[in-house]
Amino acid sequence: MVGFIHPDPIPEGYSQQQFCFQILHPRYVTLDYKALMSSKDFLRRWSQSEWPTDDFSLEENLEDLSWHYEEQVDKIAFTYTVLDHNQSNCLGCIYIKPTTSIKGLQPNELTLLVPFSHFCSFWVVDTIRGTPLEQIIFSGLINWLYTEWQFPGIFFTSNPFIPEIEDLYQKNGLQLFLNLEGPNRYQHCWKLKQGTSNGL
Repeated sequence: MVGFIHPDPIPEGYSQQQFCFQILHPRYVTLDYKALMSSKDFLRRWSQSEWPTDDFSLEENLEDLSWHYEEQVDKIAFTYTVLDHNQSNCLGCIYIKPTTSIKGLQPNELTLLVPFSHFCSFWVVDTIRGTPLEQIIFSGLINWLYTEWQFPGIFFTSNPFIPEIEDLYQKNGLQLFLNLEGPNRYQHCWKLKQGTSNGL
């Protein structure tokens, strides 16, 4: 499996007219909390867990953001908040992790993941899911990962309980190339089709 290669310095963000990506610093805790609690039913399907619970608190979210930020500083994994154009609302979140962080992979699965140093997962709030803005954000995300991060290979993850995301992947020319044996939030692995821009 390709080592987790990343640029130095790590990209601090990405901006287009309607949105921007910023490192998920703890200062965004209130915006992030509002976003995730507004979309908690989807996020439970996305995460394959009870997170966020109905009584999930702002303080607990601060702990999560502090942990993600520590991982960012230590270059273990990278998390970005998606903000609207004036940075007054959180629209979602992006997670970039080393492929080696997926536990319990079988030998045949490891073979198929050899070309990839990392994978990406993300979510957007209910109010923009399935809208043109989600498409614009996803297109920007793909472009950002290949131009500023310059990863040699990329795959995105999903699971059977978030068909909305899988529809988005298919509409953007991604193909399902691996269905992990162990059910988890990363069960389905998608890559750009061969012959498309940045496809392997």
